[in-house]
Amino acid sequence: MALRKLSAFVLAGLLAAGLVANGCGGGGVGGREIVVEGPVTVERTFEQDDVFKYKFRLDSQSGVKRAAHEQTISMQTELKTTSTITKVEPDEVEMMMRFDYAVGGITVGDQMQPDETAASLRGKELQFGLDPSGKVTSWGGLTGEAALEAGAGQLAMLLYEVFPPLPDEPLAVGLTWTEPYDIPDISSAVDREFVGETTYTVTGFKEKYEIACVELHAVTTFEFEGRAEQGGEVWLMSGEGVGEGDMLISLEDGVIVYSSSESTLTLSGEGASVASAAASGIVEMGVRSRLIIELI
Repeated sequence: MALRKLSAFVLAGLLAAGLVANGCGGGGVGGREIVVEGPVTVERTFEQDDVFKYKFRLDSQSGVKRAAHEQTISMQTELKTTSTITKVEPDEVEMMMRFDYAVGGITVGDQMQPDETAASLRGKELQFGLDPSGKVTSWGGLTGEAALEAGAGQLAMLLYEVFPPLPDEPLAVGLTWTEPYDIPDISSAVDREFVGETTYTVTGFKEKYEIACVELHAVTTFEFEGRAEQGGEVWLMSGEGVGEGDMLISLEDGVIVYSSSESTLTLSGEGASVASAAASGIVEMGVRSRLIIELI
């Protein structure tokens, strides 16, 4: 099978999200408009030893307010991964994702420095169990990894993303459908959960990287419950968010070719220096994230 087959594994759904703050979308996905005759059925299949590669770029800004203290933290992370389908059975698919490249930077106030927690992912592997549709059913290999614990779990969410759900009916411009948005954390001993729904709309057909694709627009609303970690402190928080973005999915095999999305999340809760410590005060937190996923 060609390298591009199954690329959708590395996301589109979770941050099938985008920046609805200020009414902005995910910045567009580019590509050349093409004409496609009639509704198109897009099917996904899994074959053992399929290999696909992705590049992820995640930028996030977090504002934290507690009592009279306010802090702004910005993080930039770039990952390159190779994923291999290691086992295919009628009711289960297994996949191994290896981090070939991982680099990040963090800015606190006016101080900039490399993000060593992101770099520590390099060379490590994460295992996924999937159902036949591509939905993640289990995971293992990186529990407690510092890079996946940071913030409200944006990076962990990114890795959880698989195929955005496609309807059973053929795709045509204007078709809209809604899917549950239910993403538990894959990395933490303290549960974190994003629950809501995503509405998908077919907006057109495009060619990108010489691949014919369907273009989808996605709007997500969700609630958050769990843990947020930043700057060496842990907060138990709840809140809500919204996201918006666009993605290109290959007409041939249903994989994500390119995705651009943004999300905003507003949280409040109690802060502590460690997860098990007594509360140290009321905390308010706002997070804005931008994610780009690109097949390479």
